[in-house]
Amino acid sequence: MNISEAIVFLGLLYFLVSLLVRIRKFSGSIKRFALIIIVLLGIDVFLKGVEMLYNHSLVSIVSSLALFGVFVILSLGLKHLEAPPMKVQQVKVSMNGENSGFVGAYIIPGSRSRIVDLINMIKELNAPVLVFTRYPSFYRNLGENIRVVWITQASEDGIPPTKLHVIQDYAIRFARENKNAVIIIDCLEYLLLYNEFSSVFKFLANLKDHLVMMNSALILAVDQKALETKYYNMLLNEFEPL
Repeated sequence: MNISEAIVFLGLLYFLVSLLVRIRKFSGSIKRFALIIIVLLGIDVFLKGVEMLYNHSLVSIVSSLALFGVFVILSLGLKHLEAPPMKVQQVKVSMNGENSGFVGAYIIPGSRSRIVDLINMIKELNAPVLVFTRYPSFYRNLGENIRVVWITQASEDGIPPTKLHVIQDYAIRFARENKNAVIIIDCLEYLLLYNEFSSVFKFLANLKDHLVMMNSALILAVDQKALETKYYNMLLNEFEPL
């Protein structure tokens, strides 16, 4: 065993341990890539240890192949870390086989300006939009097809954040009355001030199922920094990032 081999071995071991510690913070395709890397890296670290002890040529070849596989998976995984441009595509086939508009459940992390960009794109589909928000003035003059509902405790003109069932009934009724409706919830953090995350998550998942069955869409605006990582990952299991 020489010093350079020992340094390489320790570096790979450190990388493997770091991935094992952080694996639960990953989700979706990134988590799948990380699991493959852990397996290949584990094989390589084991064989590197055997190679340093016994200096067997076959072990060295297999170890090199495993390390090559790690680099290939890493390069493929980096593509999934790139932020693609937000786009809304028309769904051609619905659950009942008919043509439909924007269907599914999506999440928009970041600033509220991205929602305006999304609404402008939805206009091209001529889809009716319902927005639940803490900031109704932000959505004024964006179009005749947009209805805004204020989520507030201070006025009878809005809906209190504690009445999740009322928000759900309102959204479902809107989707029934308006074909290919798009429902936007821009008040998640405010809802979480008055409700447990489990209650809000169940409300969102249930609403999503109802809307998808009606060939409509549910879009959730989220300030990622305001949520714990485990909660954000739970949302990613139900909502596709835009």
